[in-house]
Amino acid sequence: MTRTRAARTVLLAATVALGAAGCAGTQSTAAPLTRAEPGVQWPVKTREHVDLWLHSFALLMDDTATVPLFARGYRDQLTVIKNSRNILTGLDSSRAALAATLKARPAFEGTQFLALYFGSWEEMRQAFEYFLRAEGDPAKSGNREVQAVIAFLAQQFPRAEGREFARRLIAGVASERERFHHAWWVEQQRERSAALAAADTLWQRRWRPALQRYLNHTQQASGDLILTLALGGEGRAVPAGKTASQYAVAWPRTADSAEVVLFTFAHEAAGAISQVAVNDHLTPAQQREGLGARLSAVGLVRGGALLVERVDPAAAERYARYYLAQAGRPVPARDALAALVAAFPMPDDMVASMRRQLEIAFGGI
Repeated sequence: MTRTRAARTVLLAATVALGAAGCAGTQSTAAPLTRAEPGVQWPVKTREHVDLWLHSFALLMDDTATVPLFARGYRDQLTVIKNSRNILTGLDSSRAALAATLKARPAFEGTQFLALYFGSWEEMRQAFEYFLRAEGDPAKSGNREVQAVIAFLAQQFPRAEGREFARRLIAGVASERERFHHAWWVEQQRERSAALAAADTLWQRRWRPALQRYLNHTQQASGDLILTLALGGEGRAVPAGKTASQYAVAWPRTADSAEVVLFTFAHEAAGAISQVAVNDHLTPAQQREGLGARLSAVGLVRGGALLVERVDPAAAERYARYYLAQAGRPVPARDALAALVAAFPMPDDMVASMRRQLEIAFGGI
């Protein structure tokens, strides 16, 4: 899942200010929000606050997408874990009201991307505090950086109803973190440390170098690759230029399943070619009818398969099996790519467009 262009523009405008304002109210200079390690392209990272935020939305949202928006069965699994530990948080108490607002105001679902624009939970919590204290009005602060933060969040929650939703949401998430998520996340980090190490090694030694020409061509030479417990086949991507892109992808359970990092990254990175393919072959009327959005989601799955095939032809079959399983479709022992094509149909001219774009990106023509 890729952040839409319009929303991304709004968020990027505030990125520099957020890094400073989240630290000190009187600071007058700003630093970049994220920094890649010197000499490392697309470092593999973990970010507890990103997981916390997406975890919270996973508990609140109805997940009916063909490829689930969160790890398959995540909400049910976490509910069982919390019940077994006799834990009730503020998010649980306010869940019905928050979920009802999300259903009534689907635009608020886009705020699940917000965590990717903050360096830590403390930065994020403080930004919401500034915003809510000022009632969404930047003029109520005399600090330039704080004004930028308030304006940034005001774009996401522009009216009183949105501010009330934001107030309940941040309070619920804070309680979730304190009473459950932090301790559980630390446990999971320990249990999945071997998977993290394996994914990091394979990513930097094999997969990322093989993808680099494509990433350079699509203006995404580097960024942060964030492994996230709450996600499965549908990642979260904020393409933001040559050095600041943020991709949240699935965190594998074991070293043997480290390939899911490649699969989910390719699925998100394919947005650069699938969007062109879809937009070039639909009329404005078809776009208004919603066909573009539906085919873009299919294009991520199909484009990701083409991209993985470029990197490692043998892995393409495993990619297909993974996404068939994610979609709850039968997974054949052989010819999984053919089954994927049948499960995710896309017009031939759009698929051909993606293939041509890949040829250009990898230097074939």
